[in-house]
Amino acid sequence: MFKSRFLKLLVIPVVLGIFVSCGGSDNDTTPVAPPAPAAPAPVAASFECPSVTNSAGTAVVQGTDAAGGDTCTYTGTYTDSFTMASEATHVLSGPVNIGDDTATPTLTVEAGTTIRGESGPDSLNILRGAKIIAAGTAAAPIIMTSTSDDGTLAADAQGQWGGLQLMGRATLNCTDAEKNSAGVCERAAEGYSSGITVPYGGTNDLDSSGTLSYVVVKYAGNQITPTNELNGIAFYAVGNSTSVSYIRVHNNADDGIEFFGGTVSFKYAYLTGNQDDSFDYTNGWRGNAQWVIIDQNTPDPATATSNRPDNGMEFDNNGDANNALPRSNPTISNFLILGNTVAHGELVHTREGTNATLANGIIVDASNLGPCWEVDNDATVTAASDGTNAYGKLVAASVAMACGTNKYGSSDTMTSTWAAASTNSITDITSSLTGYVNGANESAVTVNTSVLVGAFWDTPTEIGAIPSGGTDWTASWSDL
Repeated sequence: MFKSRFLKLLVIPVVLGIFVSCGGSDNDTTPVAPPAPAAPAPVAASFECPSVTNSAGTAVVQGTDAAGGDTCTYTGTYTDSFTMASEATHVLSGPVNIGDDTATPTLTVEAGTTIRGESGPDSLNILRGAKIIAAGTAAAPIIMTSTSDDGTLAADAQGQWGGLQLMGRATLNCTDAEKNSAGVCERAAEGYSSGITVPYGGTNDLDSSGTLSYVVVKYAGNQITPTNELNGIAFYAVGNSTSVSYIRVHNNADDGIEFFGGTVSFKYAYLTGNQDDSFDYTNGWRGNAQWVIIDQNTPDPATATSNRPDNGMEFDNNGDANNALPRSNPTISNFLILGNTVAHGELVHTREGTNATLANGIIVDASNLGPCWEVDNDATVTAASDGTNAYGKLVAASVAMACGTNKYGSSDTMTSTWAAASTNSITDITSSLTGYVNGANESAVTVNTSVLVGAFWDTPTEIGAIPSGGTDWTASWSDL
């Protein structure tokens, strides 16, 4: 009991001390600062479409797609520079023109941007004096496709929008009757309805229409009339200060790429499933090309049953005047053509007076449908500009053919006579390719570097588009 009382007495003063101590604060007049307000949460800036208007004064229309993403819709002609940002999808409504053949705007397309056409007439057109800077990357390519492309399109889908067209001021050929009052060849680009004339051509072979790099164009190629069609990418008299590399055109209803005169060169073109010609030129194209893959067998013909392509390469000078100048005369090196295994036209068709050097190439016709190469028109082989050498202006230099018995066609004496000329080097092989990569048979063919003159060229170690042990340059960026 004593111990219990003692503890109670001990606790009482301690408790009293606590109350006395607390009570002392009642006389403390020091002000107490209020707590600081919480910082507001950051607000994401809303996306805004380019603040430009077309020639009719109409602004770019901002909206959203089915997934809630930002869209910017364009129509008509734009004469001011602007940028298509990768944060939005950019929609073409009708032919969209950058420039009006007088103004000099630049369209910049950011890496990773998607551009879509809503229907057949919708196209992106870079007129004379204007530029496009479309510099994608391997990790963020620029995609141009249709609004229907949601990953569920049929394997042979094509012709769902127009395509991409570049008009330049470089030289091209034409008949005397087609020249303007100054004696200069100018023509009207295809892809426009009747009554609309968009010119191309001029006198400046150093002209620049900008840059295309890591650009994929798919499901394009509208036909306005049988003689007025949109290609995947059309180069109309484009000059050689234009930079073009790493382009893919897939499932175009007309040609994959076509050059109408001009001097532009390119590297790394991947052309698949194009319904007409994969690679076409005419009217005096004099550029160079290196690293080209034409695969008519992608998509698989068994599932893409409506996709029955025509020619792999169709190369002309001028159909109305075979000897018109400047004459088409490109050099094309390190190419691979895989013919469709169900149906195709000529895998290479050189005609209408063209000169050309095709070097270090491989042509494969696995079904022996033929012909792998056809030469037409006397002007193509007589090379009117050089009467001393009948075959010196159309040359096959280190070209391998896996084409069976029908490589020139059974009755084509013009082609077989040309092919046997001493200026040509054509080797028959059995394909040992793995995908697009050379096997032992391809790598055994001697590569020809003597015809590759100038700073443009990479020095190849083998024929074909991808040497044995090499890296597949179509991987990743060109995936559909």
